[in-house]
Amino acid sequence: MKTIPAPAPSAAQPVVLGVTLTIAHHEGLRRSLRTAFGLSTRAINLRIDPGMDLIFLCETTLPGTLPCLASLTHPSVTAVTLREAYLTWDQPAGQAIGRGTPTLGALESGSCFLTANSRKIPIATFGPHNIHSSRIDMELQGQPNLLEFLRSEWFTLEISGTNRRRLTRPLAFQANLQFEIQMVPVPPAAA
Repeated sequence: MKTIPAPAPSAAQPVVLGVTLTIAHHEGLRRSLRTAFGLSTRAINLRIDPGMDLIFLCETTLPGTLPCLASLTHPSVTAVTLREAYLTWDQPAGQAIGRGTPTLGALESGSCFLTANSRKIPIATFGPHNIHSSRIDMELQGQPNLLEFLRSEWFTLEISGTNRRRLTRPLAFQANLQFEIQMVPVPPAAA
């Protein structure tokens, strides 16, 4: 039986990963600790920076077998680098953007990380100048080879940072990552 090798992925076509993440509505760190440990408000205020209430963390663990990552399994792929990273928020139908309504403009700063096989690497960041109500264009953190992260059995995508203000309801948004594939050069065919 003759085996036909799989075609090599196109170097011009990026690998695109889109993931929905949610920053949960929270009641505030002080209230959570007071409820959990019975601490007094004064004791909590002495120990916790007021800005701690504005820290957010959202993450999801994904399988390396996602269909959008299938081209990374080809043996000629030698490196995968991040080409573009941005966050988007779609306004729910009939919901106006106004006071108390979370949009991406509620965020102050943040970082994007990939974790796999007990290794964590920062891949992108954003600050106030990157933020708009429905889109955040993140700045890439160098050009590390992410192939082993994305080829692992499971990997975790994390977005964490700080809010401008407390959220009054959960903030769901889409993290969009575009990766560029580098392959072993194909030698020219013999004449």
